[in-house]
Amino acid sequence: MSRLNRLIVVLVSALLTVAIVWTGQPPAQADQLTDAKTKLASLQQEASEAEEQYNQIQASLDAAQDKLTQTEADIDAQQQKVDAMRDQVAMLTLQQLQDRGVTSTTMLLTSGDQDDTIQRIVVSSMVTDTTTALLQNYQLSQASLDELKKDQQATVDSITADQQKQQDLVDKANKNVADAQTIVNRLTAAQQAALAAENANPVGPSPTSYTPPPPVQNGAGAQAIVNWAMSQVGKAYTYGGAGPNSYDCSGFTMAAFATVGISLPHSATTQFRYGTPVGKADLQPGDLVFFYSGPGHVGIYVGGGMIVDARNARVGVVYTSIDNGMPFVGARRLL
Repeated sequence: MSRLNRLIVVLVSALLTVAIVWTGQPPAQADQLTDAKTKLASLQQEASEAEEQYNQIQASLDAAQDKLTQTEADIDAQQQKVDAMRDQVAMLTLQQLQDRGVTSTTMLLTSGDQDDTIQRIVVSSMVTDTTTALLQNYQLSQASLDELKKDQQATVDSITADQQKQQDLVDKANKNVADAQTIVNRLTAAQQAALAAENANPVGPSPTSYTPPPPVQNGAGAQAIVNWAMSQVGKAYTYGGAGPNSYDCSGFTMAAFATVGISLPHSATTQFRYGTPVGKADLQPGDLVFFYSGPGHVGIYVGGGMIVDARNARVGVVYTSIDNGMPFVGARRLL
């Protein structure tokens, strides 16, 4: 072997040794773990975007349900009005027919449809101007009732379509969870342990793998938020969840701030409009922290560089570093 070849062999061996020391794993395994992290990060971003879409659809559903309830009440009231006018028209028509020597048997009772009979009477000009005006009002009221029923059906169709969109999002999210678990299962035990340590996935309300956050110095409200958030670690993640047993990300922060009397919407994007903007270097416990464009994800800063958030259906509510692979896009202070 030439001297040059020997030098190349020594250099490659040295680089391999450095790679193993630096990553704690052979290069192939380190690449596998890096690839897994990249794929999991991509799935997490998809999950966050889907969650925000889900909550926006839910807001539309809530508004549609309120509209449907009001429309149903309007239909009931209008139906009562139409029924009362129909009875009044029938009575006046009978009286007019009797006054003109035409019996009710020949006109009104020969038809099983009062509306049809009334229309025939209008056409034949057999009623007085007063009765004609009443009939016109009746027709307008009936038309209004028909429009309300059409509006009701349109709202029902909209609700059905939105519910299907939500189900499609949940189905996609479940597939992403399964895909993420498959990625994790392909890792070695050591790689899984390293990944779990980075993602801070403790089980139970009292995580032991991290030092608890330091005492809060910026107020009792902030301390209450931090205490509540830490008490939820280990709970499940559910799309649209707002507690007490499971949450999604904005449902989690909404529930947290409700404990100190602050009402937030169930949307990370909308929560980003609340409070005062805060730089990452100036974060204080109790601040809301946001990730991904949109933003698409939100958590609570609890101090010491740590956050608590409802991450996804695979890991639930976690206590983790703010530098956890999710791109930080801003923070808001409400306290």
